[in-house]
Amino acid sequence: MESAVSSSRNAVESSNDTAMKAHMPALDGVRGIAILLVVMHNLNFLQGPRGPIAHLAVSWFDRGWIGVQLFFVLSGFLISGILLDSRHAPNYYQSFFGRRVLRIFPLYYTTVLLMLVILPALHIWHGFSVSAHPAQLGVLVFLSNWIEPFFVGEGSFPHFWSLAVEEQFYLLWPFIVYRCDPKQLLKLCGAIVAVAPVIRWGLLTAGYSDEVVYAFTVCRMDALAIGAASAAVLRIPAWRDWVTNNVSRLSWTGAGILLFGAAVSHVYNETLPMAQIFGYSFLALAFGIFVLVAASADISGAPGWPKWLRGAALGRVGLYSYGMYVLHIPIRDIVGLPLLNAWGLDDHSSLAIDLSFILIGTLISFALAAASYHFFEIHFLRLKRYFVPASIR
Repeated sequence: MESAVSSSRNAVESSNDTAMKAHMPALDGVRGIAILLVVMHNLNFLQGPRGPIAHLAVSWFDRGWIGVQLFFVLSGFLISGILLDSRHAPNYYQSFFGRRVLRIFPLYYTTVLLMLVILPALHIWHGFSVSAHPAQLGVLVFLSNWIEPFFVGEGSFPHFWSLAVEEQFYLLWPFIVYRCDPKQLLKLCGAIVAVAPVIRWGLLTAGYSDEVVYAFTVCRMDALAIGAASAAVLRIPAWRDWVTNNVSRLSWTGAGILLFGAAVSHVYNETLPMAQIFGYSFLALAFGIFVLVAASADISGAPGWPKWLRGAALGRVGLYSYGMYVLHIPIRDIVGLPLLNAWGLDDHSSLAIDLSFILIGTLISFALAAASYHFFEIHFLRLKRYFVPASIR
């Protein structure tokens, strides 16, 4: 998740070492869309909606989980691009891991400290104690996605499972990419994409829960691999040129895959077997095509639908998306839900109240994420200058 919410400056370089660096504002817009989908999904509290309009609205909110899949694809694209471009640098590992730590750890561990130690000590919020929900300790080492599916209920950080997936990807992927050129990486990604649905089917057949299939890294690795494959394509000059010349055809192909996946997965109902076995892959493939087209359009300057992703407002949401992701659940649990309970509102309240809750929660998450970025995170991000890959200085 994090690479999809990192700096808005992305370096792209062709495989023949010809520099082709560009800011890709369309990817800022992709981040913005992804985080808005996720926040909408997690802030919805309305259950058992009354009336067709409320039912359709809640069904839409429920599908906001696809924003996480979009984040995974974008992370695979950005991280793999960074690694491919710097794999010949003498400080390849140092630069990559140093920059990831500076981007992820400060806000992440500050939030964990606040939720598990500081707020309970001040008697401001008690949340879910570690003794009552020991799976929370998994967040300390980014293993919550392997632990929490086996516990009943959710702890203080139900959304950190996806950051755990990302961190495990960061830990392993640099060692793989270091030994691959773009074409070799494409072949590897193809194998991963083929294996992931089989693993999901195997887990469901063996009786594991949908929560396990939803959160395990091996069940989400095809999304990361498809993003990585898109990055590799842009680093093969002939393939990159073909993509640039076929933006419209690829866009319609992605839309067709997205619709076909919706048809076979009950519109991406996240808990149904067809959605988990095949829907995840169709989503990832469609998103991978869209990310590839958006990045290619930004690099080449070609016109097309990606221009709608380059708006300043959506780009700003993308810039703060990491903070919004980390903070929106604590905001919901510490402030939002207690207020609803105090006012006598529950999960059978009106759609208008639910929409207001989502809108206000999103705005507060955006404001706090902006404050976090400019007054806290930026001091760590400035240290990234000490971890620049030597080959592209």
